[in-house]
Amino acid sequence: GHQIKPSDKLLQFDCGGEQWVWEVCFPTGTYHDKNTNDIDFMEELLAGIESRGIAAHSPIEQRWTASSSSFMSPAHGCPGGLHSWVGIIMYLPADNAKQREEITAEFKGRYCDLMRGIGNKVSAASHWAKLELPDTEDDARELKEHIYARYPVDLFNRAR
Repeated sequence: GHQIKPSDKLLQFDCGGEQWVWEVCFPTGTYHDKNTNDIDFMEELLAGIESRGIAAHSPIEQRWTASSSSFMSPAHGCPGGLHSWVGIIMYLPADNAKQREEITAEFKGRYCDLMRGIGNKVSAASHWAKLELPDTEDDARELKEHIYARYPVDLFNRAR
């Protein structure tokens, strides 16, 4: 069967409190010519989690969408194109500042570094409006270079 209801009535999912989340999007072929970027990405991510002993929280979300015609979409691509989105998460305890700091350091450090390294191989991009501010000048410069390489920033600025 199926149900049709407003999302706040049907999707009764509690995200579980405060959390760090990072989602990337990358091309995975077209409807008629698929590649294995999506499976390869997940296999490498899971192997990296295991080999580095990262206490990865669940779920690691993976979903797929069609390409978007919007230049500012991380899923911008040709008609008939496919994109995979992968999101990692770490939950933060409400009442333990030391644990929160440790989890934050692990997430922003080893976990995101792992996903960034894998993502670079498949031209992965985060949504430009959901980026965390970098902690260092080097990271800020690297992020700026990535955004300028991935998105038509000059075109966007002219349109504003």
